Amino acid sequence: MKALMLAGGCALALATACAQEARAQCEGGGGGSSGAAMTAATTGGTSAVGSTGDARPLTGPGSWAYDVMLAQQMQMASARQQAIAAAQKAAKQAQRKAQAQAVARQRRASELYRRERLREEALLAANR
Repeated sequence: MKALMLAGGCALALATACAQEARAQCEGGGGGSSGAAMTAATTGGTSAVGSTGDARPLTGPGSWAYDVMLAQQMQMASARQQAIAAAQKAAKQAQRKAQAQAVARQRRASELYRRERLREEALLAANR
């Protein structure tokens, strides 16, 4: 049970870290146009330098690919949390089932003991 709680905490921390990193990139403008691209554009650089100055044009914040990637990461974090919750629920149900079975075994043993005592008393009464 503690392991499942720890796994849940780790999944939550991972999702939080991913969200904070994405937010920091969006606020800082990371992954967008780089200084080299801006310099090449202002100094009249060739089109090869200007077009390759941005290392990640499709995966930077604000691009469609980045949004899809971020959505997938969020879905995976959500799926992990749901899996952890399902595992915790299954463990709790298994614990309840084991406890109910233990109580049932105790009741059966108690009933068998009671019946055995009644038989012995009946035999003793019949022998007198």
